[in-house]
Amino acid sequence: MIKASVLRYAAIGMATVSLAGFAAASTVTVSNTGPDSEQKTKLINTNKVKAKNTNNVGVGNVSAQQAKTGKVKANHNTSVDGDLASGTADNNNTTTTDVILSNSAANGGGNGNWLNGDSDVSYDTTGPGSTQKTVIKNSNSVKTTNNNNVEVLNLNHQSAKSGNVSANGNTTVGGLTSGDANNTSDTATTISISN
Repeated sequence: MIKASVLRYAAIGMATVSLAGFAAASTVTVSNTGPDSEQKTKLINTNKVKAKNTNNVGVGNVSAQQAKTGKVKANHNTSVDGDLASGTADNNNTTTTDVILSNSAANGGGNGNWLNGDSDVSYDTTGPGSTQKTVIKNSNSVKTTNNNNVEVLNLNHQSAKSGNVSANGNTTVGGLTSGDANNTSDTATTISISN
């Protein structure tokens, strides 16, 4: 009488993120066993992956600029020579913000795959009354938690004023000129998170 019992059990834990790869190859071969022999084979393949990535990024760019040129006055003069000019008022603001987030799912192998080695169990020509028992267990558990909280605030407040020019009650007045008022702001923010 030939009696053979083979039990194969595979349990795969579902992960909270997509599992890139899972493979467990097992081969069981039972042939030409002896009378009253008993063969038991138990294969357990378990993989459990849990990954949590939380990224909170807040970027605030605030720019308040004010540029004023001076006042030029020439009143009640017999003659005014030259140009009466107030300088230019310029505001320049350049803001560049780059946010790059890259979160990869955790996996047992570290490279996108968890591969168990091949399990090969073979019973061939066992003797009378013999008993064979084989247990193969492959287990993998990975838990990754990444919390990234980044806050960036770029605040720019500029004020530029040129002086006042005034000429009153003069017989002759030359050129009256107020200087330029300029504001320039350059802001560059780069945030790179890779988990």
